[in-house]
Amino acid sequence: MLNRELQNFGLSEKEASVYLAALELGTATIQELSKRSNVNRATTYIQVEALLKRGLLSSVDKDKKSVFMAEKPQRLLEILESKKSKIERMETKISKLMPDFEAVYNVTADRPRVRFFEGPAGLDYFRDELSKLQPREVMFMVSEAYPSEGDDVFDKVVPKIGSLRYLYVGEENSKNYLQRFGNVKAKHFAVSDFDIELTLFDNKVFMNKPHREEKINMAVLIEDKMFYASFAAMFNLFWKQGQELL
Repeated sequence: MLNRELQNFGLSEKEASVYLAALELGTATIQELSKRSNVNRATTYIQVEALLKRGLLSSVDKDKKSVFMAEKPQRLLEILESKKSKIERMETKISKLMPDFEAVYNVTADRPRVRFFEGPAGLDYFRDELSKLQPREVMFMVSEAYPSEGDDVFDKVVPKIGSLRYLYVGEENSKNYLQRFGNVKAKHFAVSDFDIELTLFDNKVFMNKPHREEKINMAVLIEDKMFYASFAAMFNLFWKQGQELL
């Protein structure tokens, strides 16, 4: 158990075995550490060197021989605290440099970023993005109306965003199941052969192909200002000609 936890701490399995042997023995030679830890002598030398560098072992000369002793177990907490401080300093430094990184990113960001998803991963990612970013406006275009019970994307995500324009493009108008949301406007505009779900927000174009006969959910996410503007223009054209949901 202790060996496994020391591995979680960052030690190798053999480092952990040698360190535990040193804790048990108090002071010990390489041979004694090797015997107690069941690590061969040549490998024990390597593990001892690693533990000395980590500050978990110290050495003294006794009778013209090097003997080794484990530092107090409290040293483990001290090492963790040191790592934590380094991470916090690095986090502060990276946060200050973020505008510089963003400037470099913007210079090379003319190419659209495209991601493909298969199965539920796409929907999960898109819903997580909506919850995390909480965009000011979302445009949603779909050919199948959602049931009256609602859907997670509505019940859990919609309250977190500014507003949602819901455009139902099925052949016939549908009952408005979205009246319970004060930040949703819903319209109908019939569009032939439109069989995907289209979501637009924050320069992102998310196209989801719901599983029907194929039983496979496919999705594409495009992050690009031009693609977003073009799809938004199409959406707004349909929206202007649409009628309120029944």
